[in-house]
Amino acid sequence: MAYARTEGRYVSRSTWSSLSYATMQLMTTITLVALTASLTAVSMGAAEDVVAVALVAIAVIGLGLTLVRLFVTLETSGIPLLEDDRTAAT
Repeated sequence: MAYARTEGRYVSRSTWSSLSYATMQLMTTITLVALTASLTAVSMGAAEDVVAVALVAIAVIGLGLTLVRLFVTLETSGIPLLEDDRTAAT
């Protein structure tokens, strides 16, 4: 099955930008939920649960930032194995 290439790319730049934007939105939402959960845990007197919530939030933020960086790299340079001009048969 052949894929249509636009501008010599299999995946357009706007797709990577959209994925990056959606990831940032999801990270913001998860951060707000984690903040709410930690404040709720403190108000209920379960201060030791805040550590677990904080560790999960830090892990999610780290993963999200890694994904955003990957999407920006793919937006600028494309998928190296599929879109490299040196491997294209001429």
